[in-house]
Amino acid sequence: MRYRGAVALLATAAGCVGAGVAVPSSARFVAAEPMATTTTITATKSGTADLVLYDDATLSPKLTHNPDVVISGPGRFVGFRLSRSDSNDELTGVRMPKFAGGLSYVGGSTDAPQPSCTQPVLPIDGSSCAAPPAAKAIVLHEGYYRLAVLTDGGPLRITLRLHGQHRARSAVRIQTQVRTAEADLKQLDSIGSSTITYGVETANAGALNAQMIVRAKLHPNAKFLAASSCARHDSGTPPPYAFSPACAGGASRGLAWASNNGVQYLVGGVGGLSVYDLAGMPVDPTGLGGSYVDTDGPTYLGGLGIWTWNADLDFIGTPLTPVPGQ
Repeated sequence: MRYRGAVALLATAAGCVGAGVAVPSSARFVAAEPMATTTTITATKSGTADLVLYDDATLSPKLTHNPDVVISGPGRFVGFRLSRSDSNDELTGVRMPKFAGGLSYVGGSTDAPQPSCTQPVLPIDGSSCAAPPAAKAIVLHEGYYRLAVLTDGGPLRITLRLHGQHRARSAVRIQTQVRTAEADLKQLDSIGSSTITYGVETANAGALNAQMIVRAKLHPNAKFLAASSCARHDSGTPPPYAFSPACAGGASRGLAWASNNGVQYLVGGVGGLSVYDLAGMPVDPTGLGGSYVDTDGPTYLGGLGIWTWNADLDFIGTPLTPVPGQ
């Protein structure tokens, strides 16, 4: 399975042919770093690298506390993606901010068949999916892979345990640096006791992707709950309540609400943890934020905005990111 759209990957191992070293059948003549049973990835800044896997590999399928993937080093939201050029083989790992639990989540391609699903016709409709079969392992087949790593202000170390390799150890470093930025989303205006807003003024022109991870303590049995996101393109100081549900003068990027009588509109999700992906829209606003509404009184726990200037570094919106409301 692939979690995101197709990712361009052109990597090869130079000098292996005719040197008594086995090479994958999809070999091309561009340098690529080899992976091994224990592969250590070091990144001082965000970026990409081309890697090669000489043997099929398996890893534990555990979503959290995965023994075969360890992410260490500073940073609020950090992660990596390893994707093969000519198939859907992929391994992705992210570590959430502390206010969102601080856990690392791992996902990837498996040989398990996909469940059958009925897609909703309207946002208020539900979807019906058969329970997916339990995956025995994440599977990566031999071939050439593109590595993308997202850091946040400090060196990151990622240790992979790839079962089935002949090489014992390898050390990999980022080959091409990519611009990324992260900013805390501070609590701003309140409207009475039921509505809080959050956001940040930014200057990230030209970003390809923008995402938000936000968390608040809500009361699930409240008469009314809502969550919204808002992007602004102000030429001067934003107006009061700039990131309120109305998003006056801005562009609403997500809205969800639910009432205790069962009526709901769940575009963007509403719950204790909200995740917004602005991919496919103008993502270099002058301000980014949103709001929570809870008739019993919400409590803001934290928020983070993430901007990237490379399509390979769009990690949010994948199944391994915690579902809103969890």
